[in-house]
Amino acid sequence: LAAAAALSLDLDGIIRLASSAERLTYEEPFIPGPGESFRLGVALDRAFCFYYEDSLDVLRRLGAEIVYFSPLEDSALPDGIHGLYLGGGYPELYKETLAGNASMRSSVREAVRAGLPTVAECGGFMYLCEDIAGSPMCGVLPGKCFDSGRLTRFGYVELTAKKDNMLCRAGESIRGHEFHRWDAGETGDCFRAEKADGRAWDCVFAGDTIYAGFPHFHFLSNISFAEGFCAACVKEKHRNG
Repeated sequence: LAAAAALSLDLDGIIRLASSAERLTYEEPFIPGPGESFRLGVALDRAFCFYYEDSLDVLRRLGAEIVYFSPLEDSALPDGIHGLYLGGGYPELYKETLAGNASMRSSVREAVRAGLPTVAECGGFMYLCEDIAGSPMCGVLPGKCFDSGRLTRFGYVELTAKKDNMLCRAGESIRGHEFHRWDAGETGDCFRAEKADGRAWDCVFAGDTIYAGFPHFHFLSNISFAEGFCAACVKEKHRNG
């Protein structure tokens, strides 16, 4: 690729053009804190590997101690966590391994059902569903996941809550995106997603201790959502002494 670029692109011209652009200005977002510390379990391995690092930084600034774990290789959730973040990735490529790790699936299922504050985006949402193409997953949420054969509801969206939940109040919004070929029989109806062209649909399971759906969101677009998640984790910390 480097050789092709050197042959086909006017690299010096691109540098001159870039150098002629006006400097960009922006306002540094205000992030309150640090708040009370808590331990946040974050899934990170080959199956769960998509996160906005900016969003993780916001959670750290608000008090989160990130504790990484692997749903593929570990036998259970980390000890002493007060919240759970299941990011996106490719669980469909590792569905047999995830299904075979019954102890981890049981650990996640019991924790989420017991009220551990949880954010599950896209692949993480699929992991909480009943199964992926016949391979059993955690079964916390209804619905079976399947390959739709094409990108589904692809693109940037504005997510607006239809009901009060762990992250926000009804009517509050945050920006995010969907990028997935796989779909689920049930995708929730607690948020309304709207694209810039006006297309819109209902999505996401949400309640007092959970956000789970296909859309990924970016905490810097509405830091109060991160504050809501962190507040739920701190509450869980005190609930468990």
